[in-house]
Amino acid sequence: MLKIPARIIVWLTLSFLIGSVVAGHPASTAEARVWDVTHQWNEQWECAYSDWITTQVGTDFLEPAGLSVDCADLCYVIRAVFSRNNRLPFLASNANGSKIGHFMNRYDNLSRATSWTDDKRLLAFLRELVRHVTTKSFPYDTYPVKLTPKTVRPGLVIYENIIASHACFVSRITPTQIIPIQFFEASVPPEIHFKKARILNIYIYSEGVSRDRSGVVRWNWPRRIHQHWEFIRDRNMPFFSTDIYTPAFQLKKQLDKALNRIVVQTYREKSLDVEDVVQQLVQYFKEEVQYRCTIVNKAQSRLKHRPESFRSRHFEYAYGTFSRDERLYQLVYRIWAGIEQHDIPRQQFFAALNSVSIPIVPEKPPCNLLFLFICADRKWLSSDAYAPVGRRWGIDWDNKTNLWIFNGKYSQGRVLEWYIKSK
Repeated sequence: MLKIPARIIVWLTLSFLIGSVVAGHPASTAEARVWDVTHQWNEQWECAYSDWITTQVGTDFLEPAGLSVDCADLCYVIRAVFSRNNRLPFLASNANGSKIGHFMNRYDNLSRATSWTDDKRLLAFLRELVRHVTTKSFPYDTYPVKLTPKTVRPGLVIYENIIASHACFVSRITPTQIIPIQFFEASVPPEIHFKKARILNIYIYSEGVSRDRSGVVRWNWPRRIHQHWEFIRDRNMPFFSTDIYTPAFQLKKQLDKALNRIVVQTYREKSLDVEDVVQQLVQYFKEEVQYRCTIVNKAQSRLKHRPESFRSRHFEYAYGTFSRDERLYQLVYRIWAGIEQHDIPRQQFFAALNSVSIPIVPEKPPCNLLFLFICADRKWLSSDAYAPVGRRWGIDWDNKTNLWIFNGKYSQGRVLEWYIKSK
């Protein structure tokens, strides 16, 4: 029998063990990343990012992946997906500045795929991402910019992290619209579908508050420095500016107006058609009311299965509409300003509202937008998550008279006559 030297046996054993480890982990360190990077961020890629949002991202964008997001999550996830699809670097911080990114290798046991919605490694990373980021992450990952036609474009982020703790980003710019900028935003509780908005309830804080508490910002560009991924410093990024934090910036509480003004002054070449303006104003109001319907109806559905004494801070946060109603009131104000600016006959606007009806109360007739506009204009809406549906809208259907009753006591005929005369 052939005798094998001990040193050869040891060498063969070690070789077998090493081979087994390699065979059990076929991906190299590079291959174990969430995605590989072959490009670097620059202005050309920022333009491509804007175009991609405009053409490829809609309110159902996350549906194929089944990913629910809140406001900060949405901003980060959209940036991450574009980065992955184009092999660009991506970093994201938590509230303390700790970072995660494309380079992570903890998902090396999950498969990749060509489509981002089928990429299990990416989806695992995105699920971690939404647990990682908050509105307090933005100061670490973004920087304030000068508001110009080169920065006011899809992808621009607007956030604040003290009171409303909200964030959104520019999603569309259509100069022919009376309010040309549209935003994408999400809210709490997190959902797969996000929404479109024309009005912001985010503002820049006063000079006495640190600028990292709010901003109109762009994303910093990650660079690999000494084997680590870090962000380029704010001051070295294109269009960096702190102008929005100075006393000279007069639209701190009207950021949407500031952004829209730049678009109008830059791109709008001719006055808008009156009928187009009317239809746009009606559509803006309809979109806000429809989204409010979703919240109110969910609240009513959940309250049916709760005792009358039920109270929950989470429920109030999710289904109270205090900030949204303030924004709805702002939209009504903007609508009146648009009517004045374009000399629109009020009867023409009222007739357009009256021609559109939407269901606000299940199993009741649809309510026309004119009635709902009156309730919003008079601030008869209730933001209370526990209020009955009639109080939530300031209007309810009376089964005895088959008419709408305003504010719990006024008939629709009486209110309509009074309101139109007052306007």
